[in-house]
Amino acid sequence: MKTYITVLNVISAFSVVALHANGCFWQFSRSSYWFTANIIECVFYFAVPVFFMITGVTLFDFMKRQDLGTFFRHRFHKVVVPFLFWSIVAVLFQVFYMKKFALSAMSPVFIANGIFKSTFCSVYWFFWPLFSVYLSIPLFAAVDNGKKEFVLKYLAASGLIINFFFPFVLAVFKVPVKIPVSVTVTSGFLLYAILGWLIDHCEISPSRKKIVYLLGFVGLIMHGGGTYLLSMEAGKIIKIYKGYNNVPCLLYSVAVFVFIKEYISKFDILNPLHNKILKICNVLKNYTFPIYLLHWFLIRILVKELHIDIKSMVWRIGGIFLLCFLSIAITWLARKIPLFGKRILP
Repeated sequence: MKTYITVLNVISAFSVVALHANGCFWQFSRSSYWFTANIIECVFYFAVPVFFMITGVTLFDFMKRQDLGTFFRHRFHKVVVPFLFWSIVAVLFQVFYMKKFALSAMSPVFIANGIFKSTFCSVYWFFWPLFSVYLSIPLFAAVDNGKKEFVLKYLAASGLIINFFFPFVLAVFKVPVKIPVSVTVTSGFLLYAILGWLIDHCEISPSRKKIVYLLGFVGLIMHGGGTYLLSMEAGKIIKIYKGYNNVPCLLYSVAVFVFIKEYISKFDILNPLHNKILKICNVLKNYTFPIYLLHWFLIRILVKELHIDIKSMVWRIGGIFLLCFLSIAITWLARKIPLFGKRILP
């Protein structure tokens, strides 16, 4: 794995935890806590799009390394199996610990629908678009290497304009028109995977990097400022500037991806600080997926047992480090279980 991808993976994992430790954002209030909650929400919002961009970088060329069967077997064992295991754990957790659902309601259909809709563990919604991207990746991987850059640039441009830009402009200016055309091959999070591959493979000139960073800052301000002003006016959260498949998030996420890529490329291994950062990231990269799998459970256990005020800034900042530490510790211990631990927390 490329060094900058390792660093992005670690940063994104911590950012996901930050978003969920800051869950009070979704409890709208004109109190001061919601002002800071909105800032935290917007600053760390890049995490999910960046994960999909990393997927594009690491998997779009998988056919150079493995055949289709191997590709899907690896995805099944590394992602699907842990997802299914922890989804069942989430069912049991909600029934017996949180007591949110009655045991008598647990029919096979109810459980299946709950897993598909992420009812039992809300943060696991991420897996369904991820699986969709996995199923689509062979299409991009099969494109001839000599034509791949051209094809992906075309798809990125058309997807940006038709799937992102037009709907966003119509929503902002409240134009009651719905465009009946979309570039379905770049729908949802697929566009982020395409952009990740392009950023990794294409040289970006210094002047264009400045434009990317400027647009990223504009996206962040639109997301944070627009959401705050409209929500304060309406007395509830207004999502015109929110959403992963929206222009503000896309601009900001791309800027973060490009910045980390360029920043890490300048690291000097002989520099003690740079060397230490890279060593830490190389250790933490082995725990990023388990952190995602476990932190939702830990948030609910800690809040319930310690009676934590989720609006407290101490929790919303300090909780990030506590949740990551506990997730890493649990993973380290679980992996000591022969033949089992590494399968459920790879």
